[in-house]
Amino acid sequence: MAKFLIVGSGAREASFALQLMKDTQLYGVIGHKNPLIIDCIHQSGGEYIVDDADDPDTVLKFAKQHKIDYAFVNADQPLANGVVDVLLEHGIKAIGGTQAATRIEWDKVYAMEMMQKRCPEFTPFYIVVSDKRSLSQALSEFKSRNLEVVVKPQGLTGGKGVKVMPIHLPTYDDCYNYAMSLFDGRPNESVLLVERLQGIEFTIMGITDGKNLVMAPASYDYPFRYEGDVGPGTGGMGCFTAAEKKLPFMTDENLTDCKTIMQRIIDEMRHTGLRFSGVLNGGFFKTTRGIKFMEFNGRFGDPEGLNVLSVLDGSLASVLVHIWNGTISDDVITFAKKASVTKYLVAKEYPEHSGTATEFTIDVKSIAEMGIKTYFASCIQVGDTRYRTLKKSRVVALGAVADTIQEASHIVNIAIDRHIQGNLEYRSDIGSAESLQRLH
Repeated sequence: MAKFLIVGSGAREASFALQLMKDTQLYGVIGHKNPLIIDCIHQSGGEYIVDDADDPDTVLKFAKQHKIDYAFVNADQPLANGVVDVLLEHGIKAIGGTQAATRIEWDKVYAMEMMQKRCPEFTPFYIVVSDKRSLSQALSEFKSRNLEVVVKPQGLTGGKGVKVMPIHLPTYDDCYNYAMSLFDGRPNESVLLVERLQGIEFTIMGITDGKNLVMAPASYDYPFRYEGDVGPGTGGMGCFTAAEKKLPFMTDENLTDCKTIMQRIIDEMRHTGLRFSGVLNGGFFKTTRGIKFMEFNGRFGDPEGLNVLSVLDGSLASVLVHIWNGTISDDVITFAKKASVTKYLVAKEYPEHSGTATEFTIDVKSIAEMGIKTYFASCIQVGDTRYRTLKKSRVVALGAVADTIQEASHIVNIAIDRHIQGNLEYRSDIGSAESLQRLH
């Protein structure tokens, strides 16, 4: 049985573990004792270490010690830190983008400029501001065009650094002040100003071996903290996919345009000598002007990846081997014609760090009997059904698969209300009929 290594300890990595334990010996370098990951590793006969999963040398040492066959590196910081590079240099079959290739995620300016080069018809208006002196003139250009602004840090922020006018930044002066604070806090980076796109935001993850591309079902994420899409932006409060690859508000042409964009970007990376394999995660808007690009990630999204893996037909291990061998196609990677909904439970303070830990109980067995998956994230187990939150992120996700989005949403709500007790919050409106109606 092949030895597979996962790196990281979030709910996304827990979903990988749940899949890989079926037909591999599973190993992990994890940042904390995620209960589900540990259980899957034990059941598979593998081992884990709690250490710095972002550090290439730590991951390499563990991989060499256990003679790992395949490593799946999919979290943003390990990718940006070059974990894949180090593993490849030492002969370990690592699936994921190299540090240079995943620059498409950790450098938003680089990604936008690559889009302008290869896909100008899908690229929104933007200006790269490299210093404070240029900021006023850049904002004046947006004002003269009567365009609202999205202010983006150049580098990684865990999904929490992008601020949108007028939701987070009511005026151009607020945009100026926020951009100035980014220059102060991140002095070696530029600031990216992008027109605020009017339309519906969605995500598609493309599974690629660096040449071939298979599109996973498109997903719709709920980034705002509170019901009705209000409050601060988060890493994602939940997500849904439909029973086909396009979402209810999408056309076949929209889907084709997204695939065209992603294939061009994969081709560009390959032609410039960049090694990229795994998942190219594209964020897009459907607008009155057609599809427009928003951002790229070089990995499965979270929670979007949980949804996609829940409807994957067959073995994740087989998919990863096909990626390594350069043999992926729509014949070997298929998805069930089912809808999926994932919802996160979070501490009341989220997206801010919690000052104190929160204890909660969850009846995993009863939830499983409802056909629902439980994905532990930022928490540890302290009793048979008792868990304690950690300070840094989302706590636990529940995911369901059903014939319709609304049905999957409803049964997740029932499971949360019946089988989880504690001072955690979630968005019951994710995937609801009312929410879906607003997207048409």
